[in-house]
Amino acid sequence: MATKLTRYRLKGTTLADGSAVVTTNSVVRGRIHSILCDVGALADTVDITITTPDEVVSQTILDLTNQAADVVVRPKILCTTNAGVALTATGNTLTEYTVFSRLKATLAAGGNTIAFVIDVYVEEY
Repeated sequence: MATKLTRYRLKGTTLADGSAVVTTNSVVRGRIHSILCDVGALADTVDITITTPDEVVSQTILDLTNQAADVVVRPKILCTTNAGVALTATGNTLTEYTVFSRLKATLAAGGNTIAFVIDVYVEEY
């Protein structure tokens, strides 16, 4: 089956307390390929979390603490057995996150009214 790489942009401006919550307008369907956080002028104490709020069990795709510079992340998750037990992080036991949800970025401690951009690249089917 052919796949395509689609960019979903989470863009916003922090509030006076340094927080922000931004959600994609459309549902993301596929595997998370990479996430580019352009933190720009955000405070180097910024915390960035990306979750899937529409799924029955929300997944935390990204959880950065005190991010001081722009970063590209290729998040992976541990595979599980058919009994739901996580395998160890040795060998080829990591896989991409598969999502079927909007994406929600939550920022904290980012500084007073500062713009930011987070691009999430998804392999869609």
